[in-house]
Amino acid sequence: MKLVVYKGFDEEFLSMVKEEPLVDGTIATKLNVLEFDKKTRKQLDMALISLEESDEVWVTYSEYTLIKNRVDDAIEEDGLELIIFTNNLYPDYYPLPFELTTDLIDEIEKNLNSDSTDDCSKECQRYLTIYNTLVNVDGVYYGSFYNYEYEKNDAIVSKPYYLNQIVIEDAQVKSDIDIFVNEDVDTYLRDLARIIELKPSVIGLKMTEGLVSKRIVLSLQAYCVANNIRLVKFHEYLEDDAQMEQELIDIARNDVHIANFTGFRSIKFYKNPDIDKEIVEISQSTLIQEIIHQAENSYNTEKGHSFRDIFITASTGAGKSVMFQIPAIYLAKHYQKLTIIIEPVKALMQDQKEKLIKNGYTRVETFNSDLISQVEKESVLNRIKAGEVDLLYLSPETLLSYSIETIIGDREIGLLIIDEAHIVTTWGMGFRPDYWYLGGYINRLRNQIQTTAGKMRKTYDFPICAFTATAINGGVDDSVSDTVISLYMENPVKFIGYVRREDIKFDVKMCETRKLPQTVYESKKTEAMSSRIVKWLEEKEKTIVYFPYAQNAFDASRGVRGFAGIKTDPRIGVFTGKNVDELSTETFNEKKRETFEKFRTGEQPIMYATKAFGMGVDIDDVQNVYHYAVSGNLCDYIQEIGRVARKPEMTGVAITDFFYNDMTYMNKLFGMSRIRQYQIKKVLEGIYDVYKSKKGARSFLISPQSFTYIFNGKGVKDEGQCINKLKTCLLMLEKDFYDKYNFKVIISRPQSVFTKAYVVIDKENESLVLNSEYGKCFRFLTRGRYQERQPDGSLLSDTGDVYTLDLKQVWEQFHGNISFPQFKYWYFNDSSTSKDKIAIMSSIRKYFSPRQKVNIEARGDLLLNEIREKILADFEYIGNILYSEFGKNYFTTDDFTRVIKEKYGMTQARIIANSLFDLVDPNMTCVKRRSNDSSAKNYYLLSNGNFKEYMRKAIIKSLIVNKITKSSESSYSSYMSIANDEWSNIALKLLSIFDYISYEILGGEEPEIFIRLNDPQKVKNIVLGNTFYSNNYVNRAKQKHDRDVSVLLKFFNELNTDKERWDYIEDYFLGYDVLCESETVVEPVSNVEMSKAIDKEKSYPTHQYKKWRDLNLFFDENDHIIIDKIAELGVTIPEYLSTVLKKSDWGNNILMSWPSKNVLICQQDTADHILSGFKKKGWIAYRIYEVDMEEISEVLK
Repeated sequence: MKLVVYKGFDEEFLSMVKEEPLVDGTIATKLNVLEFDKKTRKQLDMALISLEESDEVWVTYSEYTLIKNRVDDAIEEDGLELIIFTNNLYPDYYPLPFELTTDLIDEIEKNLNSDSTDDCSKECQRYLTIYNTLVNVDGVYYGSFYNYEYEKNDAIVSKPYYLNQIVIEDAQVKSDIDIFVNEDVDTYLRDLARIIELKPSVIGLKMTEGLVSKRIVLSLQAYCVANNIRLVKFHEYLEDDAQMEQELIDIARNDVHIANFTGFRSIKFYKNPDIDKEIVEISQSTLIQEIIHQAENSYNTEKGHSFRDIFITASTGAGKSVMFQIPAIYLAKHYQKLTIIIEPVKALMQDQKEKLIKNGYTRVETFNSDLISQVEKESVLNRIKAGEVDLLYLSPETLLSYSIETIIGDREIGLLIIDEAHIVTTWGMGFRPDYWYLGGYINRLRNQIQTTAGKMRKTYDFPICAFTATAINGGVDDSVSDTVISLYMENPVKFIGYVRREDIKFDVKMCETRKLPQTVYESKKTEAMSSRIVKWLEEKEKTIVYFPYAQNAFDASRGVRGFAGIKTDPRIGVFTGKNVDELSTETFNEKKRETFEKFRTGEQPIMYATKAFGMGVDIDDVQNVYHYAVSGNLCDYIQEIGRVARKPEMTGVAITDFFYNDMTYMNKLFGMSRIRQYQIKKVLEGIYDVYKSKKGARSFLISPQSFTYIFNGKGVKDEGQCINKLKTCLLMLEKDFYDKYNFKVIISRPQSVFTKAYVVIDKENESLVLNSEYGKCFRFLTRGRYQERQPDGSLLSDTGDVYTLDLKQVWEQFHGNISFPQFKYWYFNDSSTSKDKIAIMSSIRKYFSPRQKVNIEARGDLLLNEIREKILADFEYIGNILYSEFGKNYFTTDDFTRVIKEKYGMTQARIIANSLFDLVDPNMTCVKRRSNDSSAKNYYLLSNGNFKEYMRKAIIKSLIVNKITKSSESSYSSYMSIANDEWSNIALKLLSIFDYISYEILGGEEPEIFIRLNDPQKVKNIVLGNTFYSNNYVNRAKQKHDRDVSVLLKFFNELNTDKERWDYIEDYFLGYDVLCESETVVEPVSNVEMSKAIDKEKSYPTHQYKKWRDLNLFFDENDHIIIDKIAELGVTIPEYLSTVLKKSDWGNNILMSWPSKNVLICQQDTADHILSGFKKKGWIAYRIYEVDMEEISEVLK
């Protein structure tokens, strides 16, 4: 028997299908999911069950979705053959074959984009059962299915219906229409609508690299074959306008007042950077005109707002600020448009603003946290809204914290500049995730009409222009494409700037190629740097010294800690973002400005700084850049050395005294921001727990605090960093699922405007509150508590009933002139006596009291009253084992994990070891800690015998634990007063760490995160272990870091002349693999015996174990599927687990090894060059999910 499924086809096509339908009925009925009911499902089920061996029938994909589980059973039990034909003229998004009413559209969008708990109509439920999205393209609505065929199932055969074999010609042919394909399907659907309307003969195509973009191009190729359209590579054509150039010159002279301006400079760019290194010179004027033309195109309604974004890489000193300031002024003069510039650091914003004002251009503002008082902020916002500002500098965090209308009112955005665009993906995937979320925010501004409170939000039409000095074009680390994809840039015009700076020389001294003991390293490093400082001061050479951490810079300036004996001098300044002396914000900012000015004038010729200093700041006479130790990749290094010699005819020097230990800082910084597979899995489990608690609601809010325990540990200093890691995790999940299934299985929006507050309104003033101007923002929820017995035996009653309060609505309608975080702060801190206090809802605020909703669910079969006893027993066990194993000796969290993993399993043991000390003894009173910079690890010591009491204290003192201990239920929910009960916050995290509860705290001051689960079943299968899951973004991040380290080691160790280094840099930035060996040289296998290469004293032997199942606790749950397969082959257990190699850090990648057989298995995120390095030693090496079962069986049996 055979079942044929037709996906995405219209009524006309289906009417010509030859096979018999599974059930009778009109095709229109089969396509109209709004009419699908229980009867529809039952008819399909019964028909499927009744199929005979020789039957061959068809269904629509919508019908298949209804009976998918039944079809899966029939495949397994009855041998059903399933074939899915997809309409590949569309990229898995299809025009809806039925009409939607306006009310239903609003309801569907509300369910997809908010945490609404309103009842969902039957039509809405039916729609969301079949489709997971709703996209409006020029009045045509598209939907996407759940794409079950993307799940790895050999029994499902999926075939594109239309041929797509067409060559993308590299011909100089004028196209009728040009399109750019990136990872955004919505953008392509708009392009497809234009293609259908214009019926072109030739289409010009550009694309980014990515799984989604490749699928879209395959769909476009099928469309071109079906419609006899040629597909050619797109080629750029730039035109100059002499009249416009003269006006731009006038702006440069009379508005910006550029000193000594004689005309626009020519800048070197690569003509065809994807092909060769040929250089072409392009005038700044040409680039400025291109920016203006694209902006004007975006405003042109007659041309359908058809425009292109722009991506420019140009070396430091190329005049990037001029290239966006002049277009901004032009667009303001001609169209009264506002240009928004996104900058990474406040010093950069302030520098550009002050320089413009100093030159006479005052229509510029910055809006950031340096505006101390509310009066200052309102003054700036009023200027913007009144049209008195043409250039507005913002950080991404500020932009995402406000509604756009709050900042700009009814102003039109003319241009959006992303300066230093390389950090969108680098910082965005690390410590500033809002950079990674920036693209989604901008995309919604430009492309989605959103409904809120019954009104339509406008869609903005403006181009994005991204500038950077350092971005890799092509190759394995293609940061240009990564940034274009992340920002959802539309068909960008790309200008890749010439990388070489012949005016920068290198002074790289190779001091030590071996790892030194930390004290020896610090002494030698300080001696080398001190001699440099003496010379720079004597010769008054203006020098920037870059340190990995702000604390390094301060310690060096004072000659303390690892810098004892270093040359100190008042002519050395320190400029970092860290307020070490704990000054007031105003004083700290003023001190930074003074320090910066002293460096600019030469009063302090040496500046100690971190990498943010100098970013975009125009100081043209810096002679030297010295790296105490590199902390980023080669891109960061080039960005930093680019600060020198920006004055014509000047030569600068990039100086490094290189020690092998220097790389420890880079490894440590990566370790602090690194996301691990087990953390991804725990986040997914937490989301699924919340989904279950919401009784199947697919849109909900999560409380970040209930997830932060997952990220405690190495280098994580506070809850804010944990929340940033959570945001990064969520976006990694969203993007990885999108790559795998071609629709958004999960959506996250960590914007702080998603907040619902809970309040108790005093009964006697209830009518006054509900009839006030704020009354429409309240909604009755439940009766208040009446004589609820407390743990101490007393009775507690609320003063009234519990209501929800829509803080977002209050903010938008009554306090839109301040940011949402500010609004929430003053709402929850109403009792503050600060002079800057902002009164929120002042006329009724005293008549209600804020509450937090606390939901607690016991895991497994536990009851809440059983949990306290169990966790106290855990504390007893952990205390005993730590004291018995380590006594008065220092140990690492890895050591801690090792001694408890047998009881808790690897994943949970890691979380306990990484979180416990910081939670129960944050001041390190009992647990002493010291850092070892050479190993990038923290070492701990139990200094006295009280650690058990420190663990017990939070549980014993917690009010919430005392409450739930009285409950014989498995869940608890209450609306509690917002009090400073820090013990309960710690206790809830501890109970989560030990896997006894899941919990959430809603309605508090902390921002909540919006989650939409479009396909809970896929998440459930992963959480329950039915589907193997490994996040590719996590793997790539580790592999990229390993490559970055190797690239820098080769740069410092193996290159000698300036020419060699600039050749290497140019190849790197043009996407060449600088780590690969010459094709003419084949490096022989060295046949190193692994048994002699490993450090047996530091490696972990397995001689005490007999069977594979005894080792399960040493591996993450994710790895068990592969481990079980290896065990089934009869392979002997490994000889070592943790395997340390002599004189090498590569052993950190090894999961298990058989040295006697020269075989090892590595972590999945091991970089290619490390795996290749193992094989060059003559070893057999695999990543764990890529093990050759046949080969390993032969070698190890």
